[in-house]
Parts: sequence; structure tokens; C-alpha cells
Amino acid sequence: GPAARLAQDCIRKVEVLEYPELGMEAIWKIEVEDFPAFIVIDDKGNDFFKELNLG
Repeated sequence: GPAARLAQDCIRKVEVLEYPELGMEAIWKIEVEDFPAFIVIDDKGNDFFKELNLG
């Protein structure tokens, strides 16, 4: 579908970091360029929706 096409155009490098025997469940590093994404929770635990304070 369209999402796969977008990913195909944006992926620059794919590398298995750990547990290659697990196939798609392994730990992967994927480098992308111009990939439209939205980070909801970052590596520091900051939560975008919590910070909106919608409650």
C-alpha cells in the first residue's frame, strides 16, 4: 500500500543489531531520510499527549 511505498522511498540503511535468529522480532536499526513520523513518547519518557494536558 501507500505506507510501504513511502517507507521504501525513505529507508537508507537497515541493520540487525541483536538476535538475528528471531527474524522480524530481532532488534533492528533503520536509517531513514525525509520520513514523516511523529514521536509520541521519546527516549526520556516524555509523553506528547500528557503534555497537551487534555484532561
